[in-house]
Amino acid sequence: MTQPNESDQAAGEVWPIIRAQPRSFFKAPLCTDLDELDADVAIIGVPFDQGTFGRPGARFGPDAIRDAPRGYNYSDPYGAQTPAEGLFDIDIEDELLRGVTMADCGNITVVPSEVVENFGKLTAVVEKVVERGSFPVVVGGDHAITFPVVRGLGKFAPLNIVHFDAHLDYTHDVQGVLYTHGSPIRRCRELPFVDHITSAGIRAARRKPYEEAKQDGTLIITTNRFRELGPKGVAELIPQGENLYITFDIDVMDPSQAPGTGTPETGGLFYHEARECLTALVTRSNLVAFDMVEVAPPYDASEVTIGLAARLIVDILAARFPSK
Repeated sequence: MTQPNESDQAAGEVWPIIRAQPRSFFKAPLCTDLDELDADVAIIGVPFDQGTFGRPGARFGPDAIRDAPRGYNYSDPYGAQTPAEGLFDIDIEDELLRGVTMADCGNITVVPSEVVENFGKLTAVVEKVVERGSFPVVVGGDHAITFPVVRGLGKFAPLNIVHFDAHLDYTHDVQGVLYTHGSPIRRCRELPFVDHITSAGIRAARRKPYEEAKQDGTLIITTNRFRELGPKGVAELIPQGENLYITFDIDVMDPSQAPGTGTPETGGLFYHEARECLTALVTRSNLVAFDMVEVAPPYDASEVTIGLAARLIVDILAARFPSK
């Protein structure tokens, strides 16, 4: 970064010693009124982990990803860029998401213990974002939030789901409780407009949910099978449909890549193979929305997990919205 010269000062330009900016995803502009939402992409935070069985902490995920390393800024912190100029990517020597407008719509207000009410609010917000013509990106929060998000996408029937996760999340209930982070894919299966479901990166399952998922037509791709096929082979194996939703549980990644999650499992995916598969999927399908869940900052001492999550969000968006 260079200091201003005399000609800059003579032209009346003021050097920004301090520039206050809102806390937002990738420093995108804030939208505090959905009736005024006017952006290609609308990012919604859901600080919810009331569906977690064991280690809580995913409720801190949205704000932690907002604070992800400056390398993922959507706009220049010194004001040299407008948001529509996107993010410079050194590999392609060009900007990603150039010309694509983004808005941070803030966090859903989560009321403790009111799970059904919280889910109702999230569904309503997703429906409103879709009504405004924006592409929803939902950042959790634990994996239970996927069900109310998908429920708000009924306009896109039929809808296929690709589920990246170390776990099947196909449990029917836990002691009568239907809405947990172990059941969102089962709840999505029950929605009438959901068509095919694929679960990829699976490496931990119990027999009964596994057999029920297969009986219901879920394509299950284990981590070992993923590596046998390769990222593009996995994408080609997944049935194509009219519309696609991706739900990405960060614990599908190897704990060496993403330790900051509540239920890490040894032997997961690595960044480049996840990115390659996601990119291949998005370029061959009509992606209508996606989520990023289970980032738990209390277990992410080095902050590598939030950086990875932020990078993957950018990768998916860049594949969905090529620079203009």
